[in-house]
Amino acid sequence: MRSQYQKTRRAAAIAVLAVLFAGAGCLAQSGVVMLPKPRTEAGKPLMRALAERQTIRLYTDRTLPPQTLSDLLWAAFGVNRTQSQKAGLGRTAPSARNRQEIDLHLALSDGVYVYDAEPHRLRMVAQGDIRARTGPEAAAKAAVTILYVADAAKAGGGAPAFAAVDAGFIGQNVYLFAASEGLGAWFRATIPDAKSLAETLKLRGDQQILFVQTVGYPAGTP
Repeated sequence: MRSQYQKTRRAAAIAVLAVLFAGAGCLAQSGVVMLPKPRTEAGKPLMRALAERQTIRLYTDRTLPPQTLSDLLWAAFGVNRTQSQKAGLGRTAPSARNRQEIDLHLALSDGVYVYDAEPHRLRMVAQGDIRARTGPEAAAKAAVTILYVADAAKAGGGAPAFAAVDAGFIGQNVYLFAASEGLGAWFRATIPDAKSLAETLKLRGDQQILFVQTVGYPAGTP
């Protein structure tokens, strides 16, 4: 009975996303949401974004439009080119030794999704709103919180030192995108419920939540 209830809730969450994303040309099937094509020509000039980059700690509860969410994820760690000399994908953020061991988990109002970069899509891994469990109460209202999950299997079982560096590269991309789009961003190393969150996300023993980063509309903006 419980299993059937969980399946019903999952289907309902996907249906809500399907309606939300339908106007942006997205497709939601079996827990997967195809994102709209990222707008690579949008945003402010780089130097302007650098000048306006800052940490924002107060947010409204306004959700991100599907196109903005798509652009955010592509800017963070999307695929921007075809690799010809090295294995793996050409990404918008570098990674030490080309490990690409960081997975982005997105905490949205209805559940948690993993970003699959190559097909540019979201894949649901957990239901329910966990944003309040990722940090201060102010962050719980923001549209999305990104959880930076290091996968040791992708790094050849090595130490997480390089993973932290790689997460920093992605985090700066997110900051610059937020500045370019009039959004706020808040990168945090303190995760009060990391062990429980890992269980909720059904992470393996060789996966670890390193950081979280909240993104949304700053409080006081129209």
